[in-house]
Amino acid sequence: MNDKPDAAIGFIGFGEAGSAIAKGIRQAGAPAVAAYDVALESERRAGMEKRAAGAGVTLARSVEELVLRSEVIISAVVSSVAVAVAREAAPYLRPRHIYMDLNSTSPAVKQEVAAVVSATGARFVEAAVMAAVPPLGHKVPMLLCGEAAPELVARLSAYGMCVEDFGPEIGRAAATKMFRSIVVKGLEALFLECALASSRYGVTERVLESMRVGYPGIDWNQLAHYLIGRTAIHGERRAHEMEEVAETLRAMGIEPVMADAAARRLGGCARLGLKSRFKDKAPDSYHDVIRAIEEAEGT
Repeated sequence: MNDKPDAAIGFIGFGEAGSAIAKGIRQAGAPAVAAYDVALESERRAGMEKRAAGAGVTLARSVEELVLRSEVIISAVVSSVAVAVAREAAPYLRPRHIYMDLNSTSPAVKQEVAAVVSATGARFVEAAVMAAVPPLGHKVPMLLCGEAAPELVARLSAYGMCVEDFGPEIGRAAATKMFRSIVVKGLEALFLECALASSRYGVTERVLESMRVGYPGIDWNQLAHYLIGRTAIHGERRAHEMEEVAETLRAMGIEPVMADAAARRLGGCARLGLKSRFKDKAPDSYHDVIRAIEEAEGT
């Protein structure tokens, strides 16, 4: 196969994050963007092809084809397969490549991916996505670490991406995102548990109103809709992230009391199949999520 790149930027993973970023940079002037996703080999292929066509993104038939056609490879898969995907791409990586991993993994996993990539002669950059991709799309803020981070910042900034050089040391960006997740994912778990209980007595709105009084300046009701709605479709990924946080904390000698609890609450929600029920679209109201949970649990 010809390994001369005709796609400047290639995405391994074309889910919510990958497709949003790919579409954004393509519309911002990236001359050629390609993507590969394992879902292309499933019943989801038609939907993915339609999404790619609307974004102006070319779909590759394999990881090999995607890598050989690209200069910058962005891994946007589920965190549990980040290392496996890097290993799959490794035989086709060359010194001309920059491989960026933006998956929500621990610093140790980022370092493991870096070792796989660097052994090929390609350059590795870790990325930490510091906000929800929707509705910011490709402009979502990211921290980049690695020797090639300055070069990648210059390149991606040209397409409107909000990327910051966070230094050469691999793991710092992941650590920043991971320990922020103790609060962010912890809030999702807290809101979900609060709403599950308070809804039984019909007092959820009053609870949230009392929060506004005690902590002014925040629309607690809107925050509940947002956090619980996203938990309904991303609970599995968030639970896995918190399990990684807990493992990292244990390795540091810190008991992961809050991380473990958040993982349990979010994981329990994920096991109810709400992602399928809401067809991968976050519901606008937390009331819909609570009703779906009660129906699934028979309560």
